[in-house]
Amino acid sequence: MLNVLVLDGLSILGSALAMRRWGGITFDVDPLMMKKVLFGSLFAVFVVAMFVLRRTGGRERLEDPQTRGARFFGSRVAAVAIGWAAFPLGLAHGLLFDPNLQAVAPFWLAAMVLGKLAYPRADDLEGFDEPMAAVDEGSA
Repeated sequence: MLNVLVLDGLSILGSALAMRRWGGITFDVDPLMMKKVLFGSLFAVFVVAMFVLRRTGGRERLEDPQTRGARFFGSRVAAVAIGWAAFPLGLAHGLLFDPNLQAVAPFWLAAMVLGKLAYPRADDLEGFDEPMAAVDEGSA
C-alpha cells in the first residue's frame, strides 16, 4: 500500500510539470459552471471512495476468514483507485483556470488523504480471531 503514496507523489509531480509546460488552455464554457463541476466531481470522488472503503471493507464483510484477505485488500485498492481520479480533475482545474498551488491543492490533498485512509491500520482487523487466507497481490 505504500506504493500508492509513491504513485500519488509521482502523479503530483506529473501534474505540476504538465501545468508548468502548457500553462492555461482557453475554452468556450462558462468558467463558474466548470469550476462547480470540477469541485463537485472532487466531492463525488471522495464520497464514493470512502463509501467503497467502508462498505466493501467493513467488519460485516470481513467475517468469513476465507474471503477476508481478498476483500480487505480489494476494498483498499478500489478506494485508492477511485481517489486517484482526483489528479486528472486537479490537472484540468490547473490547466483551465489557475495552475497555482492554492488552486490545485484541494485535488492533490484529496487523493493523498484517500491514499492514507486506505492504508491498513492494526485496529481494522481487531477482534477477528481466525487468521486471514493469503492474498495473491498479483491477481488483485
